Amino acid sequence: MGERGPKPGRAYGAAAVASVFKNADFPLTKQDIMQCFGDKEVEYTKGNPIKIKEILENIPNETFNSPADLEHAFHEKKLR
Repeated sequence: MGERGPKPGRAYGAAAVASVFKNADFPLTKQDIMQCFGDKEVEYTKGNPIKIKEILENIPNETFNSPADLEHAFHEKKLR
């Protein structure tokens, strides 16, 4: 059976998204996020790092009021 959870010091999924935005002042627009955080990588699924801008590309323009709002939009995008 495979190893469970991320390696020590690594996060994936919602925890990875939260770690990128832990000191961000919300609300943030999609444009704000692309400019400030677009090149940051998150391991949204275990073993598959992706840049924030690659996830946001197909998310409609909107304002995110909290890290939870942003993570929810990421989740919806990844399911499609």
